[in-house]
Amino acid sequence: MQIQYFGLSSFKLTSKDTTSIIDPFSKESGLTPPRGNADLLILSEKDNELYSYTQSISGTPFLVDGPGEYDVKEHTITGIPVRDKEGRVVTVYLIELEGIKILHMAHIKKLALTEDELEDIGDVDIMLVPVGGEEVMDFEEAAKAVNYIEPRIVIPMHFTSPDKFLKEMGGKEEKMDKLTIKKKDLPAEDAPTKVILLEQLR
Repeated sequence: MQIQYFGLSSFKLTSKDTTSIIDPFSKESGLTPPRGNADLLILSEKDNELYSYTQSISGTPFLVDGPGEYDVKEHTITGIPVRDKEGRVVTVYLIELEGIKILHMAHIKKLALTEDELEDIGDVDIMLVPVGGEEVMDFEEAAKAVNYIEPRIVIPMHFTSPDKFLKEMGGKEEKMDKLTIKKKDLPAEDAPTKVILLEQLR
């Protein structure tokens, strides 16, 4: 499986037979919108163009746009609703693909999940966590969430500069343009969480 980063909370997951795009954004973000063909579109907030701009995506993708359970095109997906103080619902997704469990934390401000929801999530291999502050988790809240979930790999997103988060996580990270990984290549369960910083796709 390959993971690439567009910016904000948008990623591309590429498996042997499918391509999924999470949270495609519009040009109103100030960034170049994600483009390309997709088999799945996964949206954490379907009525917000910063996270659901589907016009630039080609193909006829299956749409995952809210809480629930989905079993489609090699993906097992669980959408968990998180409500903010303004009553807005954002969906956090647990995505299992090629035996790897990815937790996408969308653009939430804190880890506001119940004990039952956290128990249902179980072990996480890769956690995609917002670290930018203001509208999303700040670096301290993000580090706290990572330490609670204990993923094998964490990939920060939604940042201008990730430096404070990286320092909070120990100051050791690997930088790469894309993460290519198989289940057998994941760090050991008892190893420290590995921090990977992905370059944005242009």
